[in-house]
Amino acid sequence: MAVINDLRIILYFSLTFIVLVLSFFPEGWLVYFLVTSSDLGLIHYLLSPLYLFLTYSFTVLFFGVIHSQFVVRFTLPFIIEPGIYPRYSSLGRLVAVRITADGIFKSMLKVYTALPFIWGILLFPQLMRLYGLKVGKNVYITTRTYIETAGLVEIGDNSFIGYNSVVTGHANEGTSIVVSPTKIGKNCMVGTYSIVACGVEFGDNSILGAKSGVKKGEKIPPGEVWIGLPAQKLRNRGERTNDSQWKSTQENR
Repeated sequence: MAVINDLRIILYFSLTFIVLVLSFFPEGWLVYFLVTSSDLGLIHYLLSPLYLFLTYSFTVLFFGVIHSQFVVRFTLPFIIEPGIYPRYSSLGRLVAVRITADGIFKSMLKVYTALPFIWGILLFPQLMRLYGLKVGKNVYITTRTYIETAGLVEIGDNSFIGYNSVVTGHANEGTSIVVSPTKIGKNCMVGTYSIVACGVEFGDNSILGAKSGVKKGEKIPPGEVWIGLPAQKLRNRGERTNDSQWKSTQENR
């Protein structure tokens, strides 16, 4: 089994390289044409922002579909089973590769952060479904948000994930990789610069304040507001925060 797992990893990287080269064929052709052609009118057209945008968009979509639906599905475990995996075992290496399998695709999508509304609602949440992310309707994921172990993260309808936050379905603990599903319910909010560890569950209508961190396996009940590092309950949603509540959270940060 160890040999088979290592062969799967080698096959994955080999096929990924091939798909990456094929995906950027339009850009390679464009560079070749610009170097060899003397048709200034056509060169001007090919360098237009619209043409470059469409060419790159085709590259991103082609890579994401082929890589996720064929390469990842046929060489790696598409959905990682929850559990604890020894990092240096053959299975642990296979899991580690699967966790990072969407990295190239996420890097490609970063170009679109200049269009935050389109990136946050249409591009990132919907296209990351290709790699197993479960996302509901009207979900907004802001730029520079890190969704790790996409196949084990679920985000419910009308939820908001704040700028520069981290939501993950795995944790590195010593010589082990811990894998546990993370679920964010409907109408939830994760504040900016916050961390949602693996195994965390947000009840519907709950809020995690900015610069807060939820410990592994924590469960936030529906309709509650949590804040702090580690996060704890501040109040129920819709209530006002009194001075004693705020002071309590600050003392325990």
